[in-house]
Amino acid sequence: MKHIKTSNKKECEIPCRFLDKGSVSIVVPCYNEEASISIFQNEIIKILTNIKDKINSNFEYEIIFIDDGSQDKTALEIKKLCNKFNNTHLIKFSRNFGKEAAILAGFRMAKNSSIVLIDVDLQHPVYLIEKMYEIWYSNEADIIYAIRKDRKGESFLKSRLSEIFYKISNIISDVKLKPGVSDFRLMDKKVVDILVAMNEYHRFSKAMFEWVGFKKIALEYDYAPRINGKTSWSYMKLFKYAVEGMISFSTTPLKISFWIGLMISFISGTYGIFIVFDTIINGNTVKGYPSMLTIILFLGGIQLIFLGIIGQYIARIYEQVKDRPHYIVEEEI
Repeated sequence: MKHIKTSNKKECEIPCRFLDKGSVSIVVPCYNEEASISIFQNEIIKILTNIKDKINSNFEYEIIFIDDGSQDKTALEIKKLCNKFNNTHLIKFSRNFGKEAAILAGFRMAKNSSIVLIDVDLQHPVYLIEKMYEIWYSNEADIIYAIRKDRKGESFLKSRLSEIFYKISNIISDVKLKPGVSDFRLMDKKVVDILVAMNEYHRFSKAMFEWVGFKKIALEYDYAPRINGKTSWSYMKLFKYAVEGMISFSTTPLKISFWIGLMISFISGTYGIFIVFDTIINGNTVKGYPSMLTIILFLGGIQLIFLGIIGQYIARIYEQVKDRPHYIVEEEI
């Protein structure tokens, strides 16, 4: 084992793997994507064949599909590919555990010296893998990630909400996310080993990719529509994902609640002293029941909001200490 020290002075023990430089594992999370599997496989093999022909004649690869509890025939389609290709593998979850769990499962299975994370719907351009691999193979970077040039192709509401998320996240968190950054990337095995060693129950990979450091290079790409079906990401799921991201890598919401509470206490205390002196000196009686009721309701609302924020952090501690597995594997090929 070798030790890699992290910034919090703890050590992550990760396997020391002596792998030949040049192999790659393709990690592909899937959820209800039966119509996309074979198309994706054909496209990815073309790119991987080009890499072998143009860059590295000793190039080897494996493709790992993770079926995240799909309700359609996604697993069946992947099994067909596993029977046809020896270097294609399946991890089938017992139910839907979420994309973060699927990513972690793929990282744990990946055994090659570089790992590519990519979606199966081909919205991530597979041709970029060749450029990513070339950069990594020449030792120019440990992480090569894809970033969208713009938000074209998205609804106005989704585009604006995305901008708001990145702005707020970058204000309150020490981990800065680039707007438009995607999960699509190639990473050296040493990076993935550290990500796997981070045994957080609530994982937010976009921020984790930034937090680990290492030399990074970005490649821009244009938006492409899905080849089949509709996205499973509803606005509610995106909202929960955004909250997860902001809470996972920042304690700023807790600090904000403290300072706002302190400010309100100071203002109300000052106003209370003013009322006492005004009554004693001038004999004025306090009037304004509606305004007092409004203030009480306002403060009550603020308290409930901040109790909710504190509750989010406590809930994450509770779920972490239960130490339940991130996922359950029903079948593995």
